[in-house]
Amino acid sequence: MSLGWKRAAPWATAALVFLISIAVSATAGTERLHPTLRAWASASSARLSPSGAGVARLPLPGGDGPFVAPLPELILRFLGDLERVPVLVKAVRPVGGMHFAGLPIRANTGTIVSVAVTLGELLRLAEDDGVVYIEPAWKAAPKLDVSLSTIGMPYVRSAYPGLTGEGVVVGVVDTGIDYLHLDFRYDDDGDEFEESSRITAIWDQTEGLFGTYYSRAEIEADIALELGPQSGVVRQHDNEGHGSRVAGILVSDGSSSTAGIAGIAPGAELIVVKTPFYTTDILAGVEYIFEEAGLRGLPAVVNLSLGGHAGPHDGTSLFEQGLDELVDRPGRVIVVSAGNEGDQSIHISRVLFGNSTSFAISPSSASVEASLWYPGSAHFDVTVALPGGLLLEVPFGETGSASTENGDLYVDNAAAGANPSNGFHEATLRLSGAGGGQLWGVSVTDRAGGGRFHGWITSGEAEFIGGDATHTIAEPGNALRVITVGSYNSRASWPSLAGTQDFTSSYPLGALTSFSSAGPTMDGRQKPDLTAPGAWILSSRSGSAWVQNYVVHTDGVHEASLGTSFAAPHVAGVAALMLSIDPTMTWTEVRDILIDSAGQDAHTASPPDSRWGYGKLSAPAAVNAVEPSPGDGGDGDGPGPLGRVRIETTTNPATEIASFVYQLPERATWAVLRIYSVTGRLLYETALDPGGERVDWGLTTANGLRAASGLYLFLVVSDAGRSPVERLVIRR
Repeated sequence: MSLGWKRAAPWATAALVFLISIAVSATAGTERLHPTLRAWASASSARLSPSGAGVARLPLPGGDGPFVAPLPELILRFLGDLERVPVLVKAVRPVGGMHFAGLPIRANTGTIVSVAVTLGELLRLAEDDGVVYIEPAWKAAPKLDVSLSTIGMPYVRSAYPGLTGEGVVVGVVDTGIDYLHLDFRYDDDGDEFEESSRITAIWDQTEGLFGTYYSRAEIEADIALELGPQSGVVRQHDNEGHGSRVAGILVSDGSSSTAGIAGIAPGAELIVVKTPFYTTDILAGVEYIFEEAGLRGLPAVVNLSLGGHAGPHDGTSLFEQGLDELVDRPGRVIVVSAGNEGDQSIHISRVLFGNSTSFAISPSSASVEASLWYPGSAHFDVTVALPGGLLLEVPFGETGSASTENGDLYVDNAAAGANPSNGFHEATLRLSGAGGGQLWGVSVTDRAGGGRFHGWITSGEAEFIGGDATHTIAEPGNALRVITVGSYNSRASWPSLAGTQDFTSSYPLGALTSFSSAGPTMDGRQKPDLTAPGAWILSSRSGSAWVQNYVVHTDGVHEASLGTSFAAPHVAGVAALMLSIDPTMTWTEVRDILIDSAGQDAHTASPPDSRWGYGKLSAPAAVNAVEPSPGDGGDGDGPGPLGRVRIETTTNPATEIASFVYQLPERATWAVLRIYSVTGRLLYETALDPGGERVDWGLTTANGLRAASGLYLFLVVSDAGRSPVERLVIRR
């Protein structure tokens, strides 16, 4: 498969269509070819002029002689570099086996297969009455830009073509959604108008006393009448755009443009809660999603790309406890973003035993709040030096306040005793009317007991002078029963309405995103659990949100974003795929597979790490580790019964040849060995003898290229099931 063709084809299409308008191939069956492929057939058979490249002689309709026309450089490069072109073929009936019309099948979704063809093979396919239509592969290769490739989704799409999250509810509690966006709609009746919504329900908590509920029927009625939130029944809109982008990563089908920007679980049912972001509303939103899923008898994954730092960061805040209580049965999973404070000194920690320590708060907003948490057995005094020289001393168990021309201060030093949730004392400091550039000095003195304290900026914009960025996982990411996700860089450039953007120097590919919050929790537990792509992610743009042109993709309906908010839905989407395989999985089983299957590379640290967690999300490894629930017959559309098909290599590492030993069930009639790169790109496949036991690979790709040293993935796919994914090391 040529990646160069996939990149060039969208730009080359317009020029190729021009050539089609002046040339008609005499070959029968070309009406079954996409216009780009028809142009390729015409241009390939043309004679270049003696004066050099750039002119093609194409036959006029009726065969009245050649028409001389410019041949664009992109087409010349395309014709000269490729022997085979990847295409998608729509067949009259479902396709079985490993070949179609004598060509190896690269992917099979039923009646649509992917094959790579020469020009002659393409023309023969076009004459085949078993073929409905043929398209170039670039047009129908859904992926969430490079982020899905980074986590291995191309492998999942190829190995499990029917695995789309069907039978799972995905919930988003966020700023709302652009329900009119084509990424969340589909054409159910074949009239080329996407009248059906993939949104099951919307609860707009920001409207009315108890919020407003909208059903799928109401959404689709507005779509049918071409009404929007200003005039239709559904008045919910996403003015911020954050929720639409999160939902796009999860479930977009990419149908809004030809850019191929799709989500991870487009077959899942989507429930959206537009929230005002109070913790009470967020809890209610999560509960609503789980209850709606329960009424449908479906498992659910809830994505929370939100957070704050009010609380002890140990999972004992009522907000986090409430979330933990909602994950009380199989088929319920909550995924949370880690936070974006990994490069900010919003945390302070010191150990005191009969001594004092000092630091300062540097506010950049008028109002700032901070909290210090220290052991319940300790008695700490707090003294604040206000700008201008005034000192406010607040002994343990008391409150104090001060007002000056430089601002006001209120301190509560555990006046109500220890927090009953965790037994710790909390000292809170509230600054108001503070001016930027002024330092508020803080001194903490141990009067009895001693121990370590932790403090956070909980509200406003400020930093601790003498502080750090550890323990910055935002609540509710410290909860015991949530999966917490950090961010790494998967993209640094994109075509935008303001021209091509390039942030490579600030966001080196593969590296941890600088702002990704760090663990551990205050009680020492590992967080985050793992990382996923979070910069820069292209996803669905809300039509109600204003954004700057430099982040808007050239298709106008997607935009680039960065933040752990956009890393979390990558993991939530993969969790939905896992629940689609086994809906009885518990949150612990989902989390354990995700962290056990997480990958490491030159950028990650030894796991577990306070910023990387257990490594980078690997969709192929996670999906392959899930055993189907009892009763899964392995019909070929889903993952199938793992473990019944076996394969292992007898040469690991391999230097010149890799030898494999495999075992298939007796009922298997066909099987294929597939070799993938660690990023999930299919490199090689070969048919296996169902009655055989051994096969060799010469360490070359399907294009005849020599496979480089490194780590590769391999498995067997058959009509009787699939093997687990195994690893092969090539060492030249």
